[in-house]
Order: sequence, then structure tokens, then C-alpha cells
Amino acid sequence: MLAEPGSPTETPRPSDEARPRRRRGRPNVLSREQVIDAATAIANEEGLDRLSFRALGVRLGVAPMTVHRTIGGLDDLHAELVRRTVDEFTATFVWPADWREVVRVFACTFRDLLRTHPLVLESHSRRAPLVSSESDAVVAKVVGALRAAGLSDTDAVYAFFVVYDFVVGHASVQVGRGESDAGRPERQQLVGQVLGTHSYDARFELGLDVLLAGIEARGR
Repeated sequence: MLAEPGSPTETPRPSDEARPRRRRGRPNVLSREQVIDAATAIANEEGLDRLSFRALGVRLGVAPMTVHRTIGGLDDLHAELVRRTVDEFTATFVWPADWREVVRVFACTFRDLLRTHPLVLESHSRRAPLVSSESDAVVAKVVGALRAAGLSDTDAVYAFFVVYDFVVGHASVQVGRGESDAGRPERQQLVGQVLGTHSYDARFELGLDVLLAGIEARGR
């Protein structure tokens, strides 16, 4: 049947069965390194609480499920972040011969790690172990240096943890206070009168010197 001139021509629509099905595209492929790099950035910038598959998907431009398939659960991802970050820092250790300098290198490098990567400090505050493939070797090196200072095996291990706790505590105070006026120690009356300007670096160095002097006295 012909349509009358000027009348609209209706094109028959195919049924659902006859309509060609849309092919789903292949899921985006991610590497574990890409996910860990993005997770490290989010955790350091915004905190571990903001680390989610959705946040990772937005940063990487993929669906959250793609991230999940690549990396597994969030607990595994947290552990992987800490492991890789600690491994990267332990690889930078250059050990001197003197036991005092060994302890100093450990303390200063560990402090740099905690200040540069807040995710490690935050993970530590949640009582998660800061383990890595190289962490045992670092502990053994520092404990060995403390034995060389004359400490017994037991005292050397405990002294390692004294230094470790000092670094964690110092970094926690500094990172927690940040640069805000309210957190500046020199705003306290006595500190301001004596020091004028407060320096976290000078405070850290003095604390470390006191610890080393105490270790040396203990080893005599």
C-alpha cells in the first residue's frame, strides 16, 4: 500500500529478538602497580579512610569492580601499600661502620619515611605491623650495632624499640600538629620565652643525642 503524498512514512521497528545485541566492550586492564600508585597518592593526600574502590576507580578512570579484580580486598591493599613503601625506603639505607651512626641513620631515615608517607604512620597508629621484605634485615643491623655498643642481647632489642618508639612519637606529634598556628609549640608561654622559635629538627636531634648518650652509658 502506497502512502499518500505528504503523509509521514513510518519505518517498522525491529522486534527485540531481531534487534542486534550491543557488544560489551572488554573491561579495562589495570596492573597492580597502577592501582598501588593511585592508592598511595590517595592515602597520603586524604588518609586511609578515604581509600575505596570507588575513589580508586575515579582516579584511574575505570569501574570500581575493575580495581577489585586487579588488587583483591582493601585489607590486602593496605598491607601492600605499607610493604612497598617501607621496602622503597629500606633500600635507601647506606650503613656506616660506627654503631652510633647506624642508629642515627635508622632513626633519621625512618622519620623521613613517616613524614613523607603519612599512610605508613596512620597504618602504624591502627596497630598494623610495618613489615616488608627488608624490615627484618634493618632490625638485625640496628640490633647488631647496639650489641657493638656493649649492650646485652636483650638490652639491644629493647633499645632498638626505644629508638623506634621515639621516632614514631616525634613524627606523630609533628604530622598531627601540622603547620597550624594552634599547633605551634612556641605559642606556649614558657617555650616562647626560652626558645623564641621552635624547631622540630633541633628537637629531634637533641632527643636522638640523649638516647645515644644513654645507650653508650648503658653499654659501659
